[in-house]
Amino acid sequence: MFLLKMPKFGLNMESGFINKWYKKEGDKVKKGEVLVEIASEKITNDLESPVDGYVKKLMGKEGEEYKVGEMIAYIAETEEELAKEGNIPPKEVEKASASPEKSVEEKEKVERVAILVETGFVRASPAAKRLAREKGVDIKEVRGTGPGGRIVEKDVMNFVKERRQTVEEEFTVEKLSPLRKMISRNLARSYHEAVVITNATRIDLTEFFRIKKDWEVRQKVSVTAMLLKVVSRVLSEYSSFNAHFDGENIKKFKKINIGVAVDTERGLIVPVIKRVDELSIREISAALARVSSFARKGNIQEADLIGSGFTITNLGMMRTEIFTPALNGNEVAILGVGRTKKELKVGDEVNIMIRDMAWFSLSYDHRVIDGALAAKFLGRLAELLEKPDWIKDEF
Repeated sequence: MFLLKMPKFGLNMESGFINKWYKKEGDKVKKGEVLVEIASEKITNDLESPVDGYVKKLMGKEGEEYKVGEMIAYIAETEEELAKEGNIPPKEVEKASASPEKSVEEKEKVERVAILVETGFVRASPAAKRLAREKGVDIKEVRGTGPGGRIVEKDVMNFVKERRQTVEEEFTVEKLSPLRKMISRNLARSYHEAVVITNATRIDLTEFFRIKKDWEVRQKVSVTAMLLKVVSRVLSEYSSFNAHFDGENIKKFKKINIGVAVDTERGLIVPVIKRVDELSIREISAALARVSSFARKGNIQEADLIGSGFTITNLGMMRTEIFTPALNGNEVAILGVGRTKKELKVGDEVNIMIRDMAWFSLSYDHRVIDGALAAKFLGRLAELLEKPDWIKDEF
C-alpha cells in the first residue's frame, strides 16, 4: 500500500489545493501517469503516480486545501490490496469518511420564512394553524385549497416552500477558486498586519511618450517595461522601498527585482522581473512578455513568482485613473499606475498646453516608511518621467 501525500512543489509552499482528480477509486494507474492537478501559490502542477497500482481511496476532495505532507490518497499496489478490507489505518479512514463541512449554499439556505403571526378569524384547520405558528407564517397570507377555501396543512407547507424558493432565487452562491482563496488570504494578512497609507500625484508623461514613440520606429516596447526601468532607478536611490517587513525585521534587498501584476482568467498573478537595474529596456520588455504569457496560460514556474522587493500594478488600460493598490505579501510598498489622459495645462508663461497626464499612487506600510519619504519617492519618480532624456541611453 502506497500513501500519497500533498507534495511540496516549491521552497515556499506550505499547502496546496486539489483542483482535479484524473482517476477515481478502483482505477488502475501506471507509474508516471498523472493522478491529480494541484494548485499551489499562484501556479498549478500535475502530480504523477509514483508506483503502478490501483486507486484504493481518494482522501483529498476537489477544491479543498491540504497542508504539505497531509495524506490525500492511498494506492494499492496489487489487486489483492485493492480488494482487501480494513487495509487503511483507522485514523486515516476516520479522516476520509468524516462528514464534509456543509457547503456555503446549505448554510445560506433559508430554513423558515419570518412572517409575524397575526390574530383574526381565518378558515383554517387546527393542524394548519399549528404548523403556521411553528413556521412563523401569517396564516392570512396562505391561499386555501380545502373545501370552501379552507386552509389545510398542505397549503401552509406549499406556502413555506414557495417563499423559500423565491428568497433563494434572489442570489447565487459561487465558491472561491483555489487561486482566489490564496489571493484573499494574502490580502487579508497584508491589511490586518500592515498600516497601509497611499500617497498619489499626477505626472506629466508627454515627453516620456514622445521618447517611446521615437524609439518604436525601430522596435516596439511596452509602457510597463519603460516604467520598470524608471522605477528601478528610483529604488536604487530609495532602498527603503525595496524591502520586506515581517513585523520585527526589515529586509532590504541589494538586487532590484520588481513584481508586475498581471490579470489572468484564473486571477491576479505577480511575475517577477529580476535585476531590472541591470537590464536594458529591450531586455525588460522581452522578459515581461515571456512571464506575462506564461502567467496567462497558467504554466508559469515558481521561480518567476518569487524574489520581488517591490511591485507595480498598471490599471491604466482598464480606464482606472486613481486607486489604492494593495501591498504584495511582506513588501513595504507598491506603485499603482492610472489611466493617461490628455489635459489642459498652464505653462510657465501662462500659455495653455495639451499634455498627457496620469495619476501615480504609492501604497506603503507606514510602520516602516514615513509619509515624507513616500512623497520624496514620488517626487523623484515625477522628475525622471517628466525629464526623461536620460532614458534614451537605456534602450
